[in-house]
Amino acid sequence: MTPKKILFTGAAGRVGQLLRPLLRARYAVRLCDLNDVGPLEPGEEFLQGNLADPAFAREAVAGTTGVVHLAGLVSPSVSFEDTLDPNYRAVLSLLEACRALSVKRFVFASSHHIVGLHRPGPLTEQATVLPDGFYGLSKAFGEAACALYAQRFGIGSLVIRIGNADPQMSDGRRERMWISGRDLTQLIGIGLEHEPLDYEIVYGVSQCPDAIFPNEVATRLGYRPEDRAADHHAPNFRPMSALTPADGSDRVGGFFAVKELPPPDIRT
Repeated sequence: MTPKKILFTGAAGRVGQLLRPLLRARYAVRLCDLNDVGPLEPGEEFLQGNLADPAFAREAVAGTTGVVHLAGLVSPSVSFEDTLDPNYRAVLSLLEACRALSVKRFVFASSHHIVGLHRPGPLTEQATVLPDGFYGLSKAFGEAACALYAQRFGIGSLVIRIGNADPQMSDGRRERMWISGRDLTQLIGIGLEHEPLDYEIVYGVSQCPDAIFPNEVATRLGYRPEDRAADHHAPNFRPMSALTPADGSDRVGGFFAVKELPPPDIRT
């Protein structure tokens, strides 16, 4: 049987490279990024371009059965203006392409930074949106856009608020929200295949000690994480007791929550 073809954006990034071999084991994958993704493997194809361009977004979506949208600009000091194309217009261009082409599944990579100014947990999927910067603010927009297109146009959407997806985590705050590539791929599969799916928010976390996110919605949808954060400490791992508020240890968003923000250029 020919595997379903999906669009996977942000494929050249750190998490994108982690997920590539796992996704192509399950799907035919059209990779997409502003940057080159390197040599292609069987089951992969590549389109390079700017998803903020509606014509390019439509080309990227055409012929697929679902979209996994990982692309975006990530930084604790990113400005509002910097995020407009990659984190706002690109999301809308993709969702609009899905509507026009009747593609009915959309997996949106959101972030724990959407609740980054909260004290560290436990936090449910209904926690008040409290972004720790302009990156987190842009993810709030993306989540709302997915909800709009799910309700108005029937595009089944799964929002995954990813915790920390490094191969190994460096400190105790990250340990409380870490996720493996294997477990993140499982969540993506739920977003692409679970029946029925309207609009759901889950957290992208594996089995974590003193977990910040209980992740009850993901459990209801069938998610069963296979990997334990405690087995993936970096050699220089620092426990929570070694962290200070200057590290952002008392906020979900960590350093993002204490980094000085650039003032937005509000244009008339």
